[in-house]
Amino acid sequence: MKLQCLRALIGCILLSCIWTHVLADRLDEVINRGVLKVGVSDTTPPFSFKNQNDQLEGYDIDLVRSVAKRMNLKLEMSPLTSAQRIPMLQSDQLDFVATSMTRTQDRLKEIDFSVIYFVTPHAVIVKNSSPITSIKHLEGKSAASVNTSTAGGNLLEAQPLIKIKYVRDYFLAFSELKNGQVDAFTTDETVLSAILKEDGHPEDYRFLKDFTKSRDVGFALKKGEDRFKSMVNQKLIEIESSGEALEIWNKWFGTKTDHPIARTFKISSTY
Repeated sequence: MKLQCLRALIGCILLSCIWTHVLADRLDEVINRGVLKVGVSDTTPPFSFKNQNDQLEGYDIDLVRSVAKRMNLKLEMSPLTSAQRIPMLQSDQLDFVATSMTRTQDRLKEIDFSVIYFVTPHAVIVKNSSPITSIKHLEGKSAASVNTSTAGGNLLEAQPLIKIKYVRDYFLAFSELKNGQVDAFTTDETVLSAILKEDGHPEDYRFLKDFTKSRDVGFALKKGEDRFKSMVNQKLIEIESSGEALEIWNKWFGTKTDHPIARTFKISSTY
């Protein structure tokens, strides 16, 4: 009898463990772990990049740090390439990705997104010495774009007769334009401004003013993690309501920065 009771008890314990594991989701896992694992870029100023001291900083980084702090979690940030973002999310190597990733309908088929925390236009630059002054003049021409960016597709919609040359990162795309291998370069307007500033000769390039298409940026998450997504959204909205989101914005995009942008949105559950 005692043996049967012992077996029954062990069975109940095992069943309980299995059931708990089944019910546990990412939010439980993150809280139990005590560490928030986030994938970031280290080459996308002013969103996320390494400073002269080899430390990560930027608009995305400040928001990530605030989310982790408000969740009472330690933060572990891992630099990754654009191509690694979705695979690493889907293989559970990361809790979310913060790389100024545009929320699109195609991406929503594979992953999920938090509420929007940045809204900005895509843009196109050409050399000042170029006769190109409009996207109309890009007919039959070529433009560089990062292969995981939505900017190339947006430009192709506006000018179907352009050839998009996809490359692995922003600085390679810029070098394609700088070295005369393409006629234009398209990506996020703020990224373009930052790259031109870092190059040291922004006067050698100009923006095509008749191409702007807004893009909405959110943290990328694995599909099906609804409780975790709700928690991340809650913390982002708290950052907004506390005034911290505006402080972070002014730090990176305010009137006294190198990339002044008017803030036309607020982080909210409806955006």
